Amino acid sequence: MPALVRDVILRDGSVLRLRAPVPADEEAIKDFFDRLDPDSRYLRFHGHVRSDRVAAHYAAADEVNRVALLAHRGGEIVAVAGYERLRELGAAEVAFAVLASEQGRGLGTRMLEQLAAYAAENGIDRFDASVMAENRRMLGVFSSAGFGVRRETSYGVTELTMDIRPTERLAERIAERDHEATVASLRPLLAPGAVAVVGASNAAGSVGGAIFANLLDAGFAGIATPVNRHARVVHSVRAYPRVSEIPDTPDLAVLAVPATEVLEVARDAAQAGVRGLIVVSAGFAERDAEGREREEALLDLARDHGVRLIGPNSLGVLSTDPAVSLNATLGTLRPKPGRLAISSQSGALGIGLLGQAIGRGLGVASFVTLGNRADVSTNDLLEWWEDDERVAAIVLYMESFGNPRRFSTLSRRVSRRKPVVAVKGQRDGSGAGSDGSVTGRALRGEAVFDALFRQAGVLRVEGAQALFDAAALLERQPLPGGRAIGVVTNSGGLGTLAADACLSRGLTVAQVAPATSQALQRAVPRADRWGNPVDLGISATPADMRAAVELVLADEAVDAVIVLSVDLAGVSPDELLDCLEPAAEDGAQPPRAKPVVASIVRADGRMAAARGTVPNFRFPEACAAVLSLAADRRDWLSRPLGQPFTLDDVDPEAARARVLTALDGAQDRWLAKEEVDELLGSYGIPVLRSTRCTTPDEAVAAAQALTAPAVLKAIFPPPASPDDLDAVLLGLEGETALRAGWEALIDRVQRGGREWHGAWVQPLAEAGADVLVGAVNREDLGVVTGVGAGGRNAGLAGDVAFRLAPDTDLDAAEMLAESPVVAAWLSADRIGPALDRDALADVMLRLTRLFEDVPELHEGDLNPVRVHAGGASVLGARLRAGQRAARERIKTW
Repeated sequence: MPALVRDVILRDGSVLRLRAPVPADEEAIKDFFDRLDPDSRYLRFHGHVRSDRVAAHYAAADEVNRVALLAHRGGEIVAVAGYERLRELGAAEVAFAVLASEQGRGLGTRMLEQLAAYAAENGIDRFDASVMAENRRMLGVFSSAGFGVRRETSYGVTELTMDIRPTERLAERIAERDHEATVASLRPLLAPGAVAVVGASNAAGSVGGAIFANLLDAGFAGIATPVNRHARVVHSVRAYPRVSEIPDTPDLAVLAVPATEVLEVARDAAQAGVRGLIVVSAGFAERDAEGREREEALLDLARDHGVRLIGPNSLGVLSTDPAVSLNATLGTLRPKPGRLAISSQSGALGIGLLGQAIGRGLGVASFVTLGNRADVSTNDLLEWWEDDERVAAIVLYMESFGNPRRFSTLSRRVSRRKPVVAVKGQRDGSGAGSDGSVTGRALRGEAVFDALFRQAGVLRVEGAQALFDAAALLERQPLPGGRAIGVVTNSGGLGTLAADACLSRGLTVAQVAPATSQALQRAVPRADRWGNPVDLGISATPADMRAAVELVLADEAVDAVIVLSVDLAGVSPDELLDCLEPAAEDGAQPPRAKPVVASIVRADGRMAAARGTVPNFRFPEACAAVLSLAADRRDWLSRPLGQPFTLDDVDPEAARARVLTALDGAQDRWLAKEEVDELLGSYGIPVLRSTRCTTPDEAVAAAQALTAPAVLKAIFPPPASPDDLDAVLLGLEGETALRAGWEALIDRVQRGGREWHGAWVQPLAEAGADVLVGAVNREDLGVVTGVGAGGRNAGLAGDVAFRLAPDTDLDAAEMLAESPVVAAWLSADRIGPALDRDALADVMLRLTRLFEDVPELHEGDLNPVRVHAGGASVLGARLRAGQRAARERIKTW
């Protein structure tokens, strides 16, 4: 398979696979050009053309100087696009042709996007195109794609020049297209008008039969049809032997047949025009190599027919939207309609999560079990639920990320509108597998995923109980304005537990105003305590509880209220919980501006059932935990978006050329110090000047040229560092000190069992704080940047804060705040001159951009970065580079 393969999603929701041609495609390409209608052929070639010559040209594309993409549907080529490098550096000429039957779906735009992205990765920043002035459709593709376009028209031909370098505007246009297309593509799966269940039968224990029965029991608003090769009727509904024999083609086919039959059944459904497939069958990539091949073949088939696919190994989907009423799941659970959306990568666990929601009294809007995620992923569902006005909160069970960077970008956008709460299964307790950089070693276990969730605004919790505790609050209650909590209880001990739980979770116990305490004395004179926590005593009535809660809520110092009660005096817990609901006005409950949560428990330990908007938890600690999570969300929403980091004073191609030259064909190597310093300097990262010396005479001469005392550092082949053996001498002044230091350094190195290679001479840096700034380019995540305490013990304290490719001033500021040691150094309380926070942030963002622009950089440390009052400078650095692994296939949305 060629290296350049891309899956794209079109405006109508259909999906196509684009791939580079191989010589064997020549005849198929010729056939494509022969099938072009005369107008399209004329507009593409500005007149007559021999299709055999054009086909041979495209089939010979080398993916370097000539790059082409073929789009297939139903086994035939339906579009061809490509570019050819020009002699002018950084420029290429682009052209494409699309069958008339495929025009109007955005295919040309998608092909242009992918060619531009590939070209930009390979040193091209400009596309030229010659388009006949009457070809308005093609001109529209170029002008609306999101690139900066200049045009000149003469003699009926428009010459276009496009700046294809990535920009914020381009990213926004692509995101808009992705969103529109993804939502359209999921409609047949999540809101179908007609569903076929293949494998439905009347037999006891039939998986397909159970799913079909669920469809009928839920009152599916569309047409439900069973498909069974042998039965004429299933559950009193006429059955058909094949999907292709159903008179009205369904939107969705649910496949519940043995894994070995799935491909045949899916092919029949796709050829019949079905737009969505849900594969319940197991026996695919989750099982063995044969299963992986079967799954790949299933995905290939789906792509070839433009079909979206959930599964395989899914347990189905559910929607309580009255316009759909879809329950295509394997199970007997019937959730009430509500505002919660649930996604699970595990089918069985997903059913368990659905049961948890029902048990908590939470209403469900949508539920999807993704299974193996061969196609539809969590990212797709976020796109769908972002637009679904019935969804107020989203809960996710995830085990892995198909496209973590897209998840981060998409979740950040969705989280601004709706809370997203996630549990990540299959926690990673191992390291990152890096023996070289400190940053690579620190990026271990779950650190990177914590950073990903935090950056995206996703609220990460530790288990299913915490997941639904959070959902119960976020779906029903407003967010607190701050972290000051009021507590109303009928037990002083419970109040103490709640106060302690608040303090341990970053909340505070609010200081209520004297006027509030006085009002409480008048309203509940028999209370044991009128301060916060308010202790009403064991004989408190529902009316007492309601009056106290309303008064505490009205206090401006209070952001949220926890209500606690244990049944000690025969007061009905259910009545107590009901009394906490907002007062009804004209039959409707007005929303409160502040959240209220409760822990109201019967004497036998059973919980009062939550029947309204106030969630009820078993213990006070759970109340504090959910309010802390809600406060975290309020904090995240309250932060500015930040300003994108612009960097116009660098030459990415020159930097990449330096690295490729240094590699000189090697698969992997640590760059020499001179190479590192030059590369960092080219990106404006201030590196302290160093002079390589192999004799004491050279060291003396180098030191005498300095205007500051000298530093001697032993030279070690990277990734070894002189700090490893404390082979660094500081503040040397005068020839005698330099020569003595030279001999002492030789002795120290040799006693450490290392070979002597000479020493670096540097000026003594200005006093300040030593910080670690590093980056790792992970295949699954892209660039991850870290910052923490630097020096010999860098990374050992677990204080390194991470971000996926930070690119705004806010990203940098948040990273600096999340590293405890660095935050302390930069705080206003620090003794001495204030350190230059902006200079450190600039170093972080420049290093990130360097790693993004030069994908051959795999990992590296700037350690230490000396931050002082007037700036920052790199005292030591190491970078590892290597060849990029070819990507065989990529889902582009």
